[in-house]
Amino acid sequence: MNAPDFNYSRVVDLSRSLVPEQNQHPWVRYQPNVESIVSDPESVPPEGRWYVVTTLNMSGHAGTHVEAPLHASQNGASIGHIPVERFFGEAVILDLTAVVWGSPIELDVIQQAATQAGGIRQGDIVFMNFDWDRRCSQEQGHPFPSNEALEWLVAPDIKLVGIDSGGLEMAERKDLPNHHTLFDKGIPLIESLVNLNDMRTTRVYVMAIQLPAMETDAIPLRVLAFES
Repeated sequence: MNAPDFNYSRVVDLSRSLVPEQNQHPWVRYQPNVESIVSDPESVPPEGRWYVVTTLNMSGHAGTHVEAPLHASQNGASIGHIPVERFFGEAVILDLTAVVWGSPIELDVIQQAATQAGGIRQGDIVFMNFDWDRRCSQEQGHPFPSNEALEWLVAPDIKLVGIDSGGLEMAERKDLPNHHTLFDKGIPLIESLVNLNDMRTTRVYVMAIQLPAMETDAIPLRVLAFES
């Protein structure tokens, strides 16, 4: 089998940096601990004394991360069981930067954003740009699609959804309808993307390969967008 042509002119990193900070929420904590593995530094030459390993104490939901069906379904697939093919391919970016926060994003708004982006195709990755980092300190309540809108969005058999906010669930709904709309179809959810406003085109090639982590509902990952 011949390798496909892969031409691009620009790469945009859509991943949030992991930075250790004090008083982090347990859900998003990230703490590296660097330890020397040189037990007798005085007996080795200076250039061999800095020989360390780093232990990471972190949440699976730290930084830009992907959630698996296990996050909301007791018998759902863990991160390591999601087919790797879901994490790369063509992505369409929906401009939802003008939506009203704290209220459902209705079907017609999602449809208009999809039309402006050139449409949603079978097998697409769909990223939603809410302009989270700029607006989150000024607005009340995170943006979220109505369940009708999300059902329409996933109907073309898309394979991955990503958002630049920290959540997609409908306000006050304890039965997690939006999570199940995705996870019951095996569609993972990437949260806390960055730099979607820096994209010059609405359709890009994305690579967001996850770690093969078993028995976990979420894991941080690196998300790269390649513009042609």
